[in-house]
Amino acid sequence: MAGQRHGVENVGFTKKDIHNLVNRKRRLKLKNGDASAMLEYFDRMTVDNQNFFHMHRVDHKGRLKDIMWVDARSREAYQYFGDVVCFDSTYLTNQYELPFSNFVGVNHHGQTILLGCALVSHENAETFEWLFKTWLSCMRGKRPAAIMTDQDAAMRKAIRVVFPMPETRHRWCMWHIMKKFGTKLGALSDYQDVKDALQHVIYNSITPDEFVESWWEVVNKFKLEQYDCYEWLEGLYEEREMWIPAYVKGVFWAGMQTTQRVESINSFFYGYINRHTRLYEFAPNYCKAMESRANDEQEADANCARFVRPLISEFSLERKFQKVYTDAKFVEVQNQCNRVAYLTLVSKKSVSHNEEEYVFSDRVWIYCKKKKKETPLKGR
Repeated sequence: MAGQRHGVENVGFTKKDIHNLVNRKRRLKLKNGDASAMLEYFDRMTVDNQNFFHMHRVDHKGRLKDIMWVDARSREAYQYFGDVVCFDSTYLTNQYELPFSNFVGVNHHGQTILLGCALVSHENAETFEWLFKTWLSCMRGKRPAAIMTDQDAAMRKAIRVVFPMPETRHRWCMWHIMKKFGTKLGALSDYQDVKDALQHVIYNSITPDEFVESWWEVVNKFKLEQYDCYEWLEGLYEEREMWIPAYVKGVFWAGMQTTQRVESINSFFYGYINRHTRLYEFAPNYCKAMESRANDEQEADANCARFVRPLISEFSLERKFQKVYTDAKFVEVQNQCNRVAYLTLVSKKSVSHNEEEYVFSDRVWIYCKKKKKETPLKGR
């Protein structure tokens, strides 16, 4: 403004005047309290769009306890992309000590989409059960086929009630478990070797039997039973069906192994919401963030409409997927088509009346941690 007016002296007001104006506006919004201002904003949103959903609870003193909201776009997106849902409540705790929780999914471009938000007063089973039931009623009773969370016991208890198996498969986030390795096993003298061996077993076991056999080989090789950390490892082993890829690979996870989708949503909200955000600021800032995310999806839709990625092979399947997939997903298909070109049938034999065993020759790619990319091995 000073630049436009050719000098600060020509502006007519000071920086302090602006601060006073902003504070006065905030006081007007807070005349009935932060929580009232937030609820009034949601009520206005509902008047503008009947599909905007929000629900809240108050404590015995009438103070805001928990609140959950889902905008109309997220409710509609869930009907298409609600197969797999990631839930996380570890993003931030604001000055009211209310954790900001997210329901997250993946759309047809592989982009992270938000499927609901909540501020909760307590991270206990009763609160999570209320939150999940409220969210489920918002989504017209449609349960996800799979849900991913951290290892929180209260969360797991609530999920068993609201999203019972086998209708919904519950899985723990790999990232939350693996990041504890340093804390739990870091005191071991051969920590790096133990960590590498366990990671190899966890990620590379194809079947449950292979995992069990390989796990005990590592335990016996490094004599882990003599260390204090073994109790933690034993607990993970007992719950292996909750997180080991070999046990959950038969379920569609939309490419997710961890709650990194939630982490990306958290980074997306950075700049809009932080722990100092007041309650009355949460809703409008949330809407701004959602508008930005909607623009990203529209841009991806437009790119798919005007750009067709060329084929790289003569596979009829690739040509079919070129027509039905978005560009982001079609790139993944092309990568698979490219690798199938190295696949050669060596032999096949009949194992039983309804089972045949095939042997193939293939090329193997190795992921190099230092180079951060995959490199093909020579030969087959």
